Amino acid sequence: MLSTIAWLNESGLSTADTWQKVYDIGVVEIQLHAVPPTLAYLSQVEDALSISRITKHGVVFYLTDVALTSGPPDRHVPSDRQDGFLFVPMSNIICINTFGSVYPRGGAA
Repeated sequence: MLSTIAWLNESGLSTADTWQKVYDIGVVEIQLHAVPPTLAYLSQVEDALSISRITKHGVVFYLTDVALTSGPPDRHVPSDRQDGFLFVPMSNIICINTFGSVYPRGGAA
């Protein structure tokens, strides 16, 4: 949380100084140049993806309760659900905003 608060203040996106003020920011959308395949897949899973932290180096996503498979492709078996992190470097980030997804009036672009 401290690294995210520091980034928010250094970038000028917010003047948050507590966890509650960071939480109060609400929806944060991060637009990427290229979406890693793991992130593309997991972003479709409801409530599996959240932002863990933002630093000057990049964004860390926290992936929760993800059902995985193990074994060779011809004998995949379900494994336990896993939690994990996915790091996206700042060089792959186009924009971070607190508007959420923005579309012109009349529908999606």
